[in-house]
Amino acid sequence: MIDNRFGFLTNFKKCLHKTGQMLYISSDPEPNERVSEWFQNTVEALEKEGIRFDRCSLVNGHNASMLKDAITQTDVIFLSGGHLPTQNLFFQRIGLRDILTGFDGIIVAQSAGSMNCAETVYVCPELPGESIDPNFERFRPGLGLTDINIIPHYNDNHGLILDGKRFYEDIISPNTFKMPVYLLPDGSYFYTHDGKTELFGEAYLFHCGKLELLEKL
Repeated sequence: MIDNRFGFLTNFKKCLHKTGQMLYISSDPEPNERVSEWFQNTVEALEKEGIRFDRCSLVNGHNASMLKDAITQTDVIFLSGGHLPTQNLFFQRIGLRDILTGFDGIIVAQSAGSMNCAETVYVCPELPGESIDPNFERFRPGLGLTDINIIPHYNDNHGLILDGKRFYEDIISPNTFKMPVYLLPDGSYFYTHDGKTELFGEAYLFHCGKLELLEKL
């Protein structure tokens, strides 16, 4: 099922001109059962809305070499959710940023995928031990598709304790003095088109340790 509370499906259909090929790029270089399920769910949800592609492919490290040739025949790319640091390293390894240069189709970025779209990605700790690991990199090169940094699933992470620390207050807040981030509840999204970016739904701007609720569109 596609969440259309804030008009995502309407905007998607407005941009969709061809349904030849869809690529779903994984967050994991290795075959991942959870990502495979997300891929299938995405295909089925689109078909229920009358959107059927001629070809749909799940891309991971085992077939990523096909991307350079396939990209010219691709109409829509989905960037999967998953473990953000793993996906970031995978994207760097396959040179996805360069591959996407000049791509004029639609990119739908979900969860970790949306975070990795930034020029410089704020990599927030997700797993136990990451927030206390002195070698954990908080800022990494991204795909350069936007200058917006996102942390999704705001409501799910509210009240989260990781490594004995409060997720937003103790782990994320100190880094917002270096880089502002937008906290998005599920269903909200940024829509970039025609040289401008719009927020649909609601978001919180987290900057210099302070939260500011942004207006809904």
